[in-house]
Amino acid sequence: MIKKIYFKIELLLSFIGKNWPYLLIGIVAGIMLFIYKKAIYSTYIKNTQKVQYAGIEGLYTTKNLPENISNKLSYGLTYQTENNKPELSQIVESLDIQDDNKEYVFNLKDNLFWHDGKKVKASDIKIDIEGVNVSYQNEEQFIIRLEKPYSPILSLLSKPIFKKNLVGMGQYKLTRVKYKDGYIQNIRLKNTNGNEGPLEFKFYQNESELTDAFRLGEVDQIEVSQIPKEIEEQNGLTINQRVDTETKYIAVFLNTEKLSNKSTRQALAYSTPKSQNKNERCLGPISANSWAYNPNIKEYNYSPERSKELFKDSGIETIDLTVLDRKLLPYAESISKAWEENLKIKVHINITSQINSDYDALLTFGGIPDDPDQYIYWHSTQKNTNITHLNNSRIDKLLEEGRLTSDTIERKQIYLDFQRYLLEESPAIFISYPTYYHISR
Repeated sequence: MIKKIYFKIELLLSFIGKNWPYLLIGIVAGIMLFIYKKAIYSTYIKNTQKVQYAGIEGLYTTKNLPENISNKLSYGLTYQTENNKPELSQIVESLDIQDDNKEYVFNLKDNLFWHDGKKVKASDIKIDIEGVNVSYQNEEQFIIRLEKPYSPILSLLSKPIFKKNLVGMGQYKLTRVKYKDGYIQNIRLKNTNGNEGPLEFKFYQNESELTDAFRLGEVDQIEVSQIPKEIEEQNGLTINQRVDTETKYIAVFLNTEKLSNKSTRQALAYSTPKSQNKNERCLGPISANSWAYNPNIKEYNYSPERSKELFKDSGIETIDLTVLDRKLLPYAESISKAWEENLKIKVHINITSQINSDYDALLTFGGIPDDPDQYIYWHSTQKNTNITHLNNSRIDKLLEEGRLTSDTIERKQIYLDFQRYLLEESPAIFISYPTYYHISR
């Protein structure tokens, strides 16, 4: 028994003596693997992570990137909560508002770095807003000064901040961008935490090209307003419906100079078919999720009898309905049919890409800003953006007060009144929020 043990020991020592260099290398390699296992695993994950390809409709440059991309690349000084109230973002240590809401003293956190590795300085923060002056006190502090109080200012400061060439400080950084005819063709982002694979966004001119790209496998996720039959019938797809109550709405804007009688505009509103889905139904120009939203305004639910009563003395025989986006043609056809049947008029549908100020009725998307401020859309002095040519002194006064009032309770009451008076005037027929379908494989 002892001889067998002795023999095995001698055999082991002989093996070690002949192979000690290889054994030493193995031991050192094992120790190194144990010490650097996290770094090695991280490198492996980065090199094997699959690129996620997403398609986006529209023509964009680096100056007007979609929010879902720019918000990944960097942060603003504020961000919008679910009910559209601005809060300080994660790059701001504190904010002190002084001088009757005309001076905003921002203090940045001291551990911020750009994606190029350089420390974020206060002087890197550039604010390009009319009537705003910025002075830099030190590397962490700067002051924004306004000529007069302007309550939407904090919402405007939610726009992501960049250095040159889209160098940001967000969770993702830009690694590649390709252009075609001056517009972005595709853009790739890398997750700075390394927890997820790269994202690549490819851009297409219209929804038809976007759905073709998905069908051909160029991209693995898209968002569209309608699901093509050939895609809907595919297996292995995930389709989620989203109602966009945050950025835009569908409405018929009425030229108040040509359709100057309020009863006529209200008649058209009552004669316009609207969604029966309460989640899709839009009542006014302020988001249904906003802290300033008024749910008790005039709804103008579809009522042919009421529309006939209000329209009987209008003297109108024809109306031109202008459509700015072909996606809205089904809405235009439904509206045209209802107006002709209920009001006994002739409706001409025109499709165009530009707004003619002499239009009768304009079917298009209306924009919803982050802040409830609606000054540029409805104030009588805003000739370029007040497309309905609305001129109402009471509404003008409310819009002016809404911009100057900082107290949230007072400001909310102003916008509740604004919505009530605007819907009574009926310069636009609010139909619905657009519905989109996110499709992925």
